[in-house]
Amino acid sequence: MNDEAYDISHLLESEPVKVDVPELRIVRTPPPPPGLPARPVVVSAQEAMAQELLKAAEAHEEMIRQYLRISGDPVDDPYWQ
Repeated sequence: MNDEAYDISHLLESEPVKVDVPELRIVRTPPPPPGLPARPVVVSAQEAMAQELLKAAEAHEEMIRQYLRISGDPVDDPYWQ
């Protein structure tokens, strides 16, 4: 390629573009009802994700065992000698 392909001087010399952006509002989440312990949303999301990962791990292990049974690999068979 030639040097003109990498020439960005026209970008450096041009005026920056002004874009109208709406003003951001800060929104606070309401406090939990009285009597319930305050739990951050992040903690709840992490717990839910951990549960899903544990379920996926169990399913993955079962798929591996099924593959080994189908392929005839005796790795998981206690009676194979």
